[in-house]
Amino acid sequence: MNQFSLRMADRVKAEQELITAARKATNTDETAPKRKHVRNCIVFTHDFKTSMPVWEAMKSQPLKANDVQCFKAIITLHKLIREGHHVTIQEALTQTKFLEDLAHGLGGGVHNGWQNYSVLIRAYINFLLAKLEYHRLHPEFNGMFDYREYVSLRGTNDPNEGYETIGDLMSLQDRLDEFQKLVFRNFQPASNNECRIAALVPLVEESYGIYKFATHMLIAMHQRVDGAEQALEPLRKRYNSQHYALRKFYYECSNLRYLTSLINVPRLPQHPVNLFGDDFVPSPITDRDGSTDGRGASVPALPDASRSTPTIDMEAERRAAETLQRKQEEEHRQQQILIQQQIEVRRRHEEEEQQRQVAIQQQMEQQRMEQQRQLEEQQRMYEEQQRQQKQREQEQLVKLQQEQMQRQVQGRMQELEQQILLMQGQHERDQLTVDQYNKRVAALEDQIRQQQQFQQQQDASKDELIRQLQEQIEQWRQKYETLAKLYAQLRQEHLDLLGKFKQANLKANSAAEVMSKMDKLQGDMRNKNMELADMMRERDRAMADLQRLENSRADDLERLRRDLEDSEDRARELSRNRGSEAQDMLRKFNGEKDALQRQLDDRAAEAEQLRRELDRLRAEHELQHQTKDDEMAVLQAGMDHSIVAMANLKKQMGGGQSDLQRRLDSVLAEHALKLRRILDSILRSCADKTDEAV
Repeated sequence: MNQFSLRMADRVKAEQELITAARKATNTDETAPKRKHVRNCIVFTHDFKTSMPVWEAMKSQPLKANDVQCFKAIITLHKLIREGHHVTIQEALTQTKFLEDLAHGLGGGVHNGWQNYSVLIRAYINFLLAKLEYHRLHPEFNGMFDYREYVSLRGTNDPNEGYETIGDLMSLQDRLDEFQKLVFRNFQPASNNECRIAALVPLVEESYGIYKFATHMLIAMHQRVDGAEQALEPLRKRYNSQHYALRKFYYECSNLRYLTSLINVPRLPQHPVNLFGDDFVPSPITDRDGSTDGRGASVPALPDASRSTPTIDMEAERRAAETLQRKQEEEHRQQQILIQQQIEVRRRHEEEEQQRQVAIQQQMEQQRMEQQRQLEEQQRMYEEQQRQQKQREQEQLVKLQQEQMQRQVQGRMQELEQQILLMQGQHERDQLTVDQYNKRVAALEDQIRQQQQFQQQQDASKDELIRQLQEQIEQWRQKYETLAKLYAQLRQEHLDLLGKFKQANLKANSAAEVMSKMDKLQGDMRNKNMELADMMRERDRAMADLQRLENSRADDLERLRRDLEDSEDRARELSRNRGSEAQDMLRKFNGEKDALQRQLDDRAAEAEQLRRELDRLRAEHELQHQTKDDEMAVLQAGMDHSIVAMANLKKQMGGGQSDLQRRLDSVLAEHALKLRRILDSILRSCADKTDEAV
């Protein structure tokens, strides 16, 4: 238990260090990932036999927000897949969705644009996905394509399987070659390209591992396959073309000083290896059954003597032994003939290769001599051209100096003429500016007259509103007098018919309901009166703001008129002065003009806004007034209905008691008092509204 807790503590500490290493390896600096941080991630996979915490640490980084950070993370993951524990490849196959999301989620990075990391990231991820797909189809390979480990796990007995394996591996090598060319094309001249060169490190190691594996595998297949010269011709052509492409790639990498400081760039021979095998000793290839002879060919198993039964006679055993010996001798002769043929073919191939090498060397020597002669001829022609060029340059320099003097004199004259024209144009523009100011003042005066006319119209509309309110007050007064007369008449009739109430107790509930409705209506009237008072206060505030705005606008117009007169005086003074002082004063004058214009526009906008607010308040007031009229009509109808109900009650009741009489008197008195208060409140609000409008 104690050891288990210690291992868990070590695991937790290692994961914390792993997160730190992943964050530092994928920082936003445009430099290569530090080797110690990448090595910590790789060592973690070997220590704990898993790579999932590394993937989780990468997912926790904001890779999509920064292209440089994302590119460095992909470099780290590539090295992890190559050099990590063998379980890393199987776990990486489950993370292809994460890699695809990285490729599709680019475009918002800080370094996106001229640094072209997004193109490299997509291409790099496509190469990693192709590598993982190859490992999925061929799980016997490790991340570094080690040939001996592959042979120990797989063997090469099946030529078709070996052919397919080599074909897929060469396709992966082609994808790698395309990506390394893209990296070189994306080098930036103004940068040290350290981050891009860092991606070439695993590519060099990956390509050389594939090259070595393909070389060993092809040599072994040429030794085992009958008719290999024709059957394996497509693979040999692809191998030769990839050899020259890798040689060019390694040559370009060897010229990068930073890359050579990190790894030793491989040096390939000038020509591909002879795959028929005289000058190359391949590693021993173990078959699946484990039996090999000295030449690497399989030896048929001898029959086991212990398996024979005692019933078999000696003669039959001797004949079987002779037959087996003859077969072995025949196979041995065929193998010797085949070996001789292969040696003869290799010898002819080597002679042809030597002849081709000699011809190529002679051709290269001739080309070198021809190039040297051409260089000497070009050097002589270049010196003659330089001498003639210097002579022409001296003559052109003299002419150029003369033409330059003439152009300077002409330019000075044109400059003076342009200054004169500019001064004349400036004077004309000043005159136009003064005329524009005069027109603007006239337009402002027209606007003032229009505002005055509009104000007069508003005053007339207010007088009309006052007249209408007075008429309404008179109508309400007449209605009140009519209601008072009707109430007195009803009071008298009630006094006459008090003795006839017989069922007052039964009808008292109906009277109470009527009174509750009246109370509710009175409460609604009070709320409406309060809302009407608020609306009237808002109207008063808007009218006060409008009056204040009109006063301030009149002051602003007066001030603008004075400023305009001062500006005209300054303009007349500026027209007499054409120097730098006139230009400065004119700029100041234009600035003051623009400021005054903006102030005037702001004041006009404020006045328009207040006018719209006043119109809105007036519309709300009219709507509220209409609502009051409707409520008064409803109240009047309710009152009439109550009076009719009381009359009916009087007719139905035969007589009454003294206590019922007192209760009815008190209810009627309270009802009359409330009605008077409502009418007084309405009349008072109408009178106040009329006074305020006046």
